[in-house]
Amino acid sequence: MDEDASVTHWIEQLNAEHRDEAQVQLWNRYFQRLVGLARQKLGDAPRRAEDEEDVALSALGSFFCRMDEGRFPELSDRANLWPLLAKITIRKAINQRARLLRKKRFAGQRGDSVFEKLGASSGGQ
Repeated sequence: MDEDASVTHWIEQLNAEHRDEAQVQLWNRYFQRLVGLARQKLGDAPRRAEDEEDVALSALGSFFCRMDEGRFPELSDRANLWPLLAKITIRKAINQRARLLRKKRFAGQRGDSVFEKLGASSGGQ
């Protein structure tokens, strides 16, 4: 089976009884490419809690869940699959980057409650 036909076959199998095997095959085929794409889109965002692999895991998980829900009825072959996976991954990477940079920006800052405690212990002056 050639490369294009196997991907098309796996897409068809996502809606059939051999869904698990198709998911494994698609995972093996696309995971590293999605990790590379996510790494590129995350840029210099901090990666202590979440990294590009988390983005790729989330993207593939979302794709498989949406396939189970029948959300991609027009998806039929490899030519349609990669742009869809790339779009999901890019959106997830952008959201993760924004979330991580937001956390970094506010890291170590304390809320007003610190000042309220100081004011209360000094008699409110």
